Amino acid sequence: MKEIEEGNCLLLDVRERQEFESEHIPLSILMPISEIDHRWQELDPSMRIVLYCASGRRSMRVADFLAKAGFKDISILEGGLKRWSREDGTLERR
Repeated sequence: MKEIEEGNCLLLDVRERQEFESEHIPLSILMPISEIDHRWQELDPSMRIVLYCASGRRSMRVADFLAKAGFKDISILEGGLKRWSREDGTLERR
């Protein structure tokens, strides 16, 4: 979380808007998987990017897409939002 607060890392939520609006990890940015093919240029390829979704499946697809687009420092939040909420518990909810 410190890396994100300092601007050294981008926490990218690849779930859909309604999922994000319901709950998300603080400081995360929404870029739904359904929009990634036309919005990926908004991302800085030199920045470390950590992807998350509900369980990890969508994150894996986005990681593959970004790697093919030339991004080098991509990670996936293991277990996704489900694991984060069980272990850390810090979520922003509406």
